[in-house]
Amino acid sequence: MSARVDLWNRIMAGVAGKVSADCFNTWFLPLNLLSFEGLVLELEAPTETFRAAFAEHYLDILRPVAAEVAGAPIEIRLLTPLPKQPKPEGCAQNSAQPLPVVRASELETPPRQQSWLIERLWTYQAVGIIGGSPKSGKTWLALEMAVSVASGSPCLETFPVPKPGPVLLYAAEDSATALRTRVETLARLHKIDFKRLDLHVITADSLRLDQPDHQARLEATLQLYRPALLVIDPLVRVHAIDENVAGQIAALLGYLRFLQRNTGAAIALIHHIRKNVSHNGGAGYSLRGSGDLYAWLDSFLYLRMHQGQRTIAAEHRSAPSFGPIALELAQSESVGPHLRITSLNGSLAENPPQEGLASRIVELLSAAPGALTIGTLRSRLQVRNERVVEALRSLEAEGKLVRSKNGIAIKKQSALQISF
Repeated sequence: MSARVDLWNRIMAGVAGKVSADCFNTWFLPLNLLSFEGLVLELEAPTETFRAAFAEHYLDILRPVAAEVAGAPIEIRLLTPLPKQPKPEGCAQNSAQPLPVVRASELETPPRQQSWLIERLWTYQAVGIIGGSPKSGKTWLALEMAVSVASGSPCLETFPVPKPGPVLLYAAEDSATALRTRVETLARLHKIDFKRLDLHVITADSLRLDQPDHQARLEATLQLYRPALLVIDPLVRVHAIDENVAGQIAALLGYLRFLQRNTGAAIALIHHIRKNVSHNGGAGYSLRGSGDLYAWLDSFLYLRMHQGQRTIAAEHRSAPSFGPIALELAQSESVGPHLRITSLNGSLAENPPQEGLASRIVELLSAAPGALTIGTLRSRLQVRNERVVEALRSLEAEGKLVRSKNGIAIKKQSALQISF
C-alpha cells in the first residue's frame, strides 16, 4: 500500500471515530482519493451538488483530522468528475471509468513461496472457517491452531508450522479468565513458556465488522501487530447483518478478504453449521447462512460429532483435502483438557504431510556445522520420530542423501552423516 493511500486510510479512520456510521457512509465514503502530494489533498466528489453540500457542512470535520494525521495543516481540494467527451458515431456510449489494469509480469512477486501456515490444516495467508455443531470442539481447535502458530510447535502434535508468527484472537463468548485458562493449558501441552507466547487477545467489549469505524480499528490493530493469523470466535457475534442475505454477507466477506490482502494475515472464523443437514453434498454446504460463505473460503476445517465420535476433515482451495480423522477431547491431570488425534486412518495416513518436513530436514542438514542425530532432528523439528525416519527414507530414495556407518548427509556433502 502506497504512503498516500495509507495516510488517507488513517484520515478516514479518524473521521469514522467522530461521526455517526450513517453520516460516514453517506458523506465520507463516496469521496475518492485523487492525489496526496506534499500538503495538498485532492478529493473527488461524485457530483457538484454533493461537493457543495460537503464543503458547507463537513469540510470542517475533515480538515482538522487530516492535519492531525499529516502533522501539519492540509489544503483540501474538492473536485468533481470531468465532463464525459462524446464518442464518435457508431461507438457505444459508456459512462463508466475503466478498471485498473497491469501486465501480468508487473503483478507483485511474493518474497517467498509458501504453501502452508499449518501443514494440511491451513494454507498460507488463507481466509477460512472452522465449522461444526455446538460442543464439537471448534474453539479448542482454534486455540490449538493459535498456540501452534504463535510458538512454532506442531498443531495436534502432528501438523508442522513452517513459518510461525504472532497471533491475534478475538473471543466474543469466553470470559477473560476462561480464555486464559484454556490457552495456558495448551501452552503446558506444547511445553512452551506461556508468558513468552506471541498470542495477543483483543479485549474490546464488542467488535462489529459491519460498521466502518470498527473495520478501520481492526485494520489498524492488524497493521500494528502484523499477525500471521487472526482468529475470530464466533462469526455471528461480530455483525448484525442477515447471514442468509447474499448481498449483506458478501459485503462483510469482501472486507475480510481486503483485510487479508492488505495485511498478509491468515483469517480463521469460527462458525456454526445448520441443524439436521445432509452431508451428501459436501460439508461446506452445511454452513449456516448464505452459500457465499463456502465460496469465499480458502481453507475449511469441519468438526463433526456422530454417534459419540468426533472427527475433523479439511478442504482447501489450492491444496489437497484430507480426512476425516478421529479426535477426542482428552483430559489430563498434569495438563488439562485438549484435543488429541486418536487415529491417523484414512487420507492422512495415505498421504502424510511429508513434503514440507523433507524440505526442512534438507535445510537443517545443509546448515548444520556438524553431524546431527535423528534425535536432534526430531527435537528441532518438533515432530514424531517415525515421521522424521519416513522423511529421511524418502529423501534417500530420491537420491538426495548418502549414508555411512556414521550417519546421513546431503549428497553433495561428505561430512554431515547420521545412521538410521
